[in-house]
Amino acid sequence: MGGDGGGFLFASYNIHFGVGTDGRHDLDRIAATVGDADIIALQEVTRYWPGAAPVDQSQILAERLGRYHAYGAGVDVDLGETAEDDPAGGAAPDPAHCRRRTFGNMVLSRWPIRTTRNILLPKRPITGMFDLQRSALETVIDTPSGLLRVYSVHLSHVAPSQRIGQAEALMALVRQAPEEGAPWDGISPAEFRKAEPSVPVPPRRAIVMGDMNMTTDEPAYELICGGLYRGRRHAHYDQLHDAWSLAGGDEKDPAAGATFTGGTAGPRRIDYAFVTPELRRAVTDAWVDGRADGSDHQPLFVRLDLDRT
Repeated sequence: MGGDGGGFLFASYNIHFGVGTDGRHDLDRIAATVGDADIIALQEVTRYWPGAAPVDQSQILAERLGRYHAYGAGVDVDLGETAEDDPAGGAAPDPAHCRRRTFGNMVLSRWPIRTTRNILLPKRPITGMFDLQRSALETVIDTPSGLLRVYSVHLSHVAPSQRIGQAEALMALVRQAPEEGAPWDGISPAEFRKAEPSVPVPPRRAIVMGDMNMTTDEPAYELICGGLYRGRRHAHYDQLHDAWSLAGGDEKDPAAGATFTGGTAGPRRIDYAFVTPELRRAVTDAWVDGRADGSDHQPLFVRLDLDRT
């Protein structure tokens, strides 16, 4: 599998706070790695996070890539510092210049992002274990081939029991979005105080990308993509399809799909792109960039021909 062909190129990348395998923080190499993609989903993007270059990574990446962008935080807390050059906070902080520490997901696009929603996923504290509030960022993008929902998602790394509830919430979000409609319906009072007169209803076709922290033998994966029957995965009409599998990755070279090589479990495929049934025929290719060194994950690329839906 490789990077040639028509259609639109999508990328998903957990950027690990922008810290690479060499321990160096470098957002420029993140941007260079995914710069050819038309639509990009990023996870572990931070704003003003101490120890990981206290900057607004979302704004820097948007500027480097020259894309429309949306950002949604799972973690959002008071940093306790001002925007002035006084990290020790010698003077009483000015609330007007207060910074907040955030950790979340991002979507970047060559084309306008018409609407966006950020949804917090269920979190159950686990005794004695570090975990974070996780979230899913939903966007509706106005591509040259029509409207498309794009999600950037990050599930818990801790345990399957934590991920199953998050996967259930994610699937409910994906299923319900078209029925829930646009951010506002009709118009007035007073054209919603002079807001844009019309916004799109989320389309049915969608791609869900991100660090799911699961392998294909987990209950959460089956909940999303369906169960196995006679060695084949069978999804119900309201479930999603794994773009890597649709592109033939399982048959060609399963090891090439590994997106995380750290830890004691060895190389694993834990980053995914899932598509709704409307996009099954649109998936033409998928590959992982095993040479990328800007994070502890490897980026996943998927090519879709949206005119084939």
